Amino acid sequence: MAEDDLYFEISVPVLHSDVDAVSNYIIENIASGILLEDEDDNLQTIIKFYPSNGIDINSKLEWLRKYLRAINPEYEKIETSRKSIKSLDWIESYRASVTPIFAGNSIVIIPPWDDEDYQDKTTIIIEPKMAFGTGRHETTRSCLAVMEKIDFNHKVVLDLGCGSGILGVYAAKKGASKVQGYDIDTLAVDNSLENFEINHVCDKCKAELGSIENITDEKYDVGIVNIIKAVILPIMPRLKEIICLGGYLILSGLLINDRTAIENALSEHNLVDCEIHLDGEWITYKIQM
Repeated sequence: MAEDDLYFEISVPVLHSDVDAVSNYIIENIASGILLEDEDDNLQTIIKFYPSNGIDINSKLEWLRKYLRAINPEYEKIETSRKSIKSLDWIESYRASVTPIFAGNSIVIIPPWDDEDYQDKTTIIIEPKMAFGTGRHETTRSCLAVMEKIDFNHKVVLDLGCGSGILGVYAAKKGASKVQGYDIDTLAVDNSLENFEINHVCDKCKAELGSIENITDEKYDVGIVNIIKAVILPIMPRLKEIICLGGYLILSGLLINDRTAIENALSEHNLVDCEIHLDGEWITYKIQM
């Protein structure tokens, strides 16, 4: 077999809490696609990836090890493993690993090559290039479950920290007239634009590099902010200004341990009409303005 027909499969075990960060590092610096393997009763997730032929894989892996040690000194003891596989095996393994994800009561997230007919579901097609935003993370699923209860017909929607664009796609498919996404990651913006095109919602959905500072006089009927507590708390006053009276603000990316701080901030800004959605160690708020 020709050398060009072979790929390296690299496997890296990481803690569940580090999956997003490590996966995105790999996507940005080494390979454009990853596989995630979780095992029951195992504290680690195996990240598998397939570097392109022609790159200096030894150098890339050394930088990956340095990145892991910077995250957690315990990774000093973790070894990556590699094996050679055929190109066809890699493609088939990758596609087989990306299975449908169900959220809420009526939502399914699928990759572009899934040709199943989900007649009773709102289908969202996501090109699985990023670890975050594929629907596998609890916060994404929670946002979709909360959004399922909102009437999006003719609504103007803000998606702050849009990631893959998955939440904006859902809003557009449920009738939103305009969805404006912002993210500080160029890869996220590019991935969002690609997913808007795949889902045929480009006429309604936009994504730009930036954050809340880019919003001037625009008002939104629904604001979705799936980021982290450290970002959400300082912008709470501005969020209150840009969401229309009677509209909804969805806050996610929050750990249950953040609950006291978040609810104190909501009370301080008189945002008390809210519902809570729990998923694992994560909490999502739907607040009526």
